[in-house]
Amino acid sequence: MAPPIRTNLDARMGFIRDALEEFIRPVKQAYTMAINGLSNQTEVDSMDVQKKRMKAQHRSENLSQELLLVLTLNQPLLQDLRIIACYLRGIDVIERLARHARDIANAQDSFKAFSKDSEIPGHFAESLTELGQKVFAILKQMEDCLVQQTELPSDLRNQWLSIQSLFEEISLSILEEQKSNVAGREGRLNLNLIARRFERSAYNLMRLADLWHHALENEWIHLESAE
Repeated sequence: MAPPIRTNLDARMGFIRDALEEFIRPVKQAYTMAINGLSNQTEVDSMDVQKKRMKAQHRSENLSQELLLVLTLNQPLLQDLRIIACYLRGIDVIERLARHARDIANAQDSFKAFSKDSEIPGHFAESLTELGQKVFAILKQMEDCLVQQTELPSDLRNQWLSIQSLFEEISLSILEEQKSNVAGREGRLNLNLIARRFERSAYNLMRLADLWHHALENEWIHLESAE
């Protein structure tokens, strides 16, 4: 029996990878704006973050349709199918990061509305910024993996453990901080929301990393559950 013909599949997958890069761009922009807004020297533009999120949502819908066309018009082999499945899941995961960026920006606006100083305390701004930057680093690495079809970074598990450790440290600090220093109950909730959104972004990216490893190697791993 003759093997299936990969009718224009390589060319179409090349187009998909280019479209994936275009889709991720506004997500990275929104996430960067949300992180930079934590600095007392920078004011987050939550409306602009929302616009980036809407752009990412629109591109995710188009990209999903293109992937379904690949399944309809071409004859993908088993590994191709695993990669396409990972891309479909990845679109949802990465678009969710744009929503997290929106939530983080809105939480900053809300904190400043309740704070008499109209800014996040410096030590929290620094630690939350560090947390966001660690998550953003994983986002960029996953983009490279998906677009260039490369293996996962060898230290990805350690990066995730570092994020977990920092998140727990920040959460405890927010809980122990005097209410007057964090704009009361509402301010504490907003700081917790920011930290939690960063942690959830990282968790979702690690689940995507599991799926990407399976797409390439046909082997399941569970990096996000590492102790």
